[in-house]
Formats: sequence, C-alpha cells, structure tokens
Amino acid sequence: MKERDLHKPFSKRVFLFIVLALFALMIGSLAALANENKVTVMTSTLNVRYGPGLSHEILTQVHEEDSLNILGEENQWYKVRLSNNNIGWVASWLVENEEVSADTRANGRISGNQVNIRQFSSADSPVLGTVNMNEEYQILYTEGDWVQILYGGRVAWIHANYIERLDSTVIAASSEETNGHQIRIGMNPTNIRSSPDANAPLVQTVSSVETYMVIGEENSWYEIELSDGSTAFVASWLTEPVTDENEASAQSSQAAALPATHLSEATIVIDAGHGGHDPGAVAKTGFTEADIALATSLKIAENLRTAGANVIMTRTDDTFVTLNDRVYYAHRAHADAFISIHYDAVDIPNSMSGTTTYYYSENERELADTINHYLIQNGPLRNNGVRHGNYFVLNSNHRPSILLELGYMNHDHDITLINTAHYHQTIADAVYYGLSSYFSP
Repeated sequence: MKERDLHKPFSKRVFLFIVLALFALMIGSLAALANENKVTVMTSTLNVRYGPGLSHEILTQVHEEDSLNILGEENQWYKVRLSNNNIGWVASWLVENEEVSADTRANGRISGNQVNIRQFSSADSPVLGTVNMNEEYQILYTEGDWVQILYGGRVAWIHANYIERLDSTVIAASSEETNGHQIRIGMNPTNIRSSPDANAPLVQTVSSVETYMVIGEENSWYEIELSDGSTAFVASWLTEPVTDENEASAQSSQAAALPATHLSEATIVIDAGHGGHDPGAVAKTGFTEADIALATSLKIAENLRTAGANVIMTRTDDTFVTLNDRVYYAHRAHADAFISIHYDAVDIPNSMSGTTTYYYSENERELADTINHYLIQNGPLRNNGVRHGNYFVLNSNHRPSILLELGYMNHDHDITLINTAHYHQTIADAVYYGLSSYFSP
C-alpha cells in the first residue's frame, strides 16, 4: 500500500504535464493556423457584411492594411473574425491572400485617354488617378457597369465602357454549345469589331439592347451576323444569352425606352462646362466661364423641373468633372437629351459675339435647330446659327446631344450681359421652349 501511495503523486504530475503539453501544442497549432490564414485589406475602406454576398447588410467597415483572420470561405467570400470578435464576411478579391492565384484573374486594356480611376463604383466617387489608352491592368471583379482593377498596388474602379477584357476568367463554352444561339448586347455601349481583338477596327457601336445570332467563337469572342448579312466580332464577356426571362425584360425595357413625347416624360442631362481646376475662359472683369455656365445650368434645370422633366446635372457646384464622366451620366440615365452649356472666347478680343448651337450627328440636327430657333427669338445677343461640332461630349455621346456657346468672354458687349441673372433666365426660357417643342407629339 505504501509503495503504491508513493507513486500516486508522481503519476498525477506526469498526467498533468502531458495534458499541459498537449494544450500548449494545440494553442500553438491554432495560432500558427490563424497566422497562416490571415489576409490583408487592399482597399481604403472595405465593407464587412453579415453574409457571403453583396446583397447582405453591412456589419461594419475595415481599412487598408488591416489584418483579418479567415474562418471559412464561400462563393469567393471569406468568413472573418474582427478585432472585437465579431464575425462577418468580406469579398476575397479585396484582400491580399498568397493562396489566391493570379492565374484565375483576367487582364484588361484601357480603351480611352485620361480615364478616371475611382475609389468606389460610382461616378461621384473620389478620383484616385487616371489611365491612358492601351495600358493594361489586372481585373479583379465586375459589378454592374463598373470594373475593379489592381491599380498601383491597390484596388480601384473604372467604368466598363473604358476597359476591354483580354482574357476571360469564365471557361468558354464549346463551339457546339455556342454556335446558333442568340445573345443580347448593348446593355451598355458595346463595340463590335472586324476581328476577335480589342485593337481591331471598329465596325459599329451598339448603344441599345439588340439580339444577334452567334455563328462562331474565337478566343472568347463571338462571331455574330449583322443585319446586312456581314459578320463581325463582339467580346463574349459583354454579352448575355437570350432566355425567356431576359427576353421579356428586354421587351419591357424597350417599351420603357421609347422616345419621350412630352417634356414631362423626358430625362434631360444638363452639363455645366468646365469647373474645379478648369475655369474655362476668363473675362477681363474676373468672372469665369465655369461660374456662369453653372449659373445658367441651374436656371435651366429649375425651369425644366417645374415643367415635370427628370433633370440630371453633371455638376451642381464648382467641381471638376471629366469629359468621360459627363458622357457617362447621359448613358447611365438613357437621357432623352444632353445639353452642354458653355461660353466662348477667341484669340482676337471683340472679333466675335453672340450664341452658337453645335451638334455632331445628323440625328441631333432637329434638336439643335429647335433649341436654336428659340435662342433667336428670346436671346438678346446675335445668333450665329447651327453648326457641326466635333466635341468629345457630342462625338462620344450615344444619346441626343447638343452644345450651346452662349456668348463671348472677351467681347465687351457680351460680358455686360452674360454674367447677369436676367440673361441666365432668358437662356433657360429659350431652352425650355425649345425642349417643349422638340418633345411635343
């Protein structure tokens, strides 16, 4: 009995030691596992959601360089534990994880010059920088009309109109599966090219939803048959297959997109030229084109809203808006008319006076003529008529668009009028009468 009693304390000590050793080993393993499954936030502000998807409510936000522990993964979303022990979900493409292979992501080529890169997927979001034609960036994610790219080591957003995907992350269907089926394109302005390459000559741009028959596929591009019997190519990632559901939706959208027959039914984009660090022309008395273009635009918007029109302004204060974004506002809203407001200047002061109405496509000639008619009737300055103008906000705009030059900043007589509330109201009345006539049945 005594011998066994002597061994009891020793056995307990050994057992306790083993338990503690195993516990320490388990804690160490868990710590190592946690370290191995940490990710770093790549974007300035990242939403943490209650579930794995954009449809879930936002729980909180974390910030760039924050470290998160991964607890699980579902549908390209990571389940993470926050510093306060709350559990949430973050998009995997917005965090840095060495186990996420770059091979699963696509590259894109920029298709415009001086295109703004934004912090979030919105034209109102802060600008992080600009990119230029033919530069290539890694595509991380696509959400609606916006594409997320890796820009300077961080994530940023660019509108889908200005980047063309070079290689798709989606495995293309076989030729047998694609040939002979119908696709829809034109949900956003979509380029159709002569060959399956983003640099190939442009055949046409489709700016409203249309249906085409696929007759072949090459390098993630669909070969389609055009209305004249010829063939061309469209990037497959800019299309969607025709189904009973989206065909019905398309018919509904087309019905909703019929041209307005009354001003109260119309969506009008009023574009106040210049702004921010771009003052435009400056009068010798000190006021700027940006200031009076905005003042005039606000009066126009007020008149049109009183008439029941849906009015969208590209700017409502002294901020800089890129030409790309001005056009984007019109495309996004499916605008019935886009009117850009400017004031002019020439090299030789006092050599030109008055107003001029510009259009780019013959499709816009009626709109230009109608507005200009009322500028002649109402305007106190001479009228220089309607002219063809190759301006970006016109030639890149797939919505009916005109540009108004409403006086000369370096003409002594013009500047006595154009910086007055009475003149701005006169212009607003002329635009109102013009649009009322243009949209009349």
